[in-house]
Amino acid sequence: MELIYSSVIPVQYPDVSNFQKTFERQLVASGEIKIATGYVSEDSLMELKSIFAHYKKSATPKACDLIIGMHGREGFTRPQYEAACSLGQFLSDNRIGCVRVCTAFKFHGKVYSFLKNQLPHASIVGSSNISNILGLGAQWEVDTLITETQKITDLIGLHEDIARKTTKPILEYTDVKFIDRQDLLEGCSNVEKVSHQELDRAKHSVTGLTFDIPLKAEARSNLNAHFGKGREAPTGLIRSRPWYEVEVIVPLAITTLSGYPPIGETFTVYTDDGWSFKCKVNGQNSKNLRSEGDLQILGRWIKGRMEDARVLKVGELVTAEMLQHYGTNHLKLSATNDPRLWLLDFSPKKI
Repeated sequence: MELIYSSVIPVQYPDVSNFQKTFERQLVASGEIKIATGYVSEDSLMELKSIFAHYKKSATPKACDLIIGMHGREGFTRPQYEAACSLGQFLSDNRIGCVRVCTAFKFHGKVYSFLKNQLPHASIVGSSNISNILGLGAQWEVDTLITETQKITDLIGLHEDIARKTTKPILEYTDVKFIDRQDLLEGCSNVEKVSHQELDRAKHSVTGLTFDIPLKAEARSNLNAHFGKGREAPTGLIRSRPWYEVEVIVPLAITTLSGYPPIGETFTVYTDDGWSFKCKVNGQNSKNLRSEGDLQILGRWIKGRMEDARVLKVGELVTAEMLQHYGTNHLKLSATNDPRLWLLDFSPKKI
């Protein structure tokens, strides 16, 4: 048995195994995983899909059976449900697993059991929902890695019993309760909510210097980085770029204009819907505009608004037609009297 726990400021243990690395290490070594988790997030489900899609192309495909424990009673946001269906359809089409919804009761457990050559290999039990495979590090979790064969066998049997008696496959689950997504960036690290008064003050301090930055919908970059080349983790696992990872490529015709933030510049943005986070300009000719520290902040803000407007489903390529339907294909970056503060607008307009 091995303890697995988070390392989050101000309590950090850099030499201790965390959930993400332990999960990856066990998955690489195994051929099948059975997951029973209380809650899911759309980005973690897309991460799972990309992992199993990679292994489907290899000589050693892996299987997955996933039980979603709480959403059957508490409800799904539409992005969560769309991601669950996308993963479920992929596993079903390739005959490598199933996504299930617990309907008999609220299941709040978090159990991950790995099989190698159809034999018990390892289990992780603890507080981590499946979203912890993203390793975002903002929430403290404690888990246990179990390697005793009989205990793993018992946990696999428990999973199979729950799956058989209490669940329905997501693709056959018709009694879906939809709930509104909470504030789009609520709970994200390095993001703050701006008061109406503060946002109004900033809007009244604009200088008139504005850049209309086009959003491009290439197949493997910009808004669609998720579909580009993945990254190999130290464990050997190939990970696609996260669903919400976005890096806006700004044309040279804009970056060379007077007043555009210079390369290496970090500044705070207030968004038109009242969020505050830091952005940075870098890359050759200052072409890259990204959220600082976490590329998913800017992407969650852009893609999330398109999802909430029902023009984009989780797992789909962003297209020019989607942006047209949303109502704008530009970001508007406006300077204020404070050189460290800019306004960022992605509100729908007629194109």
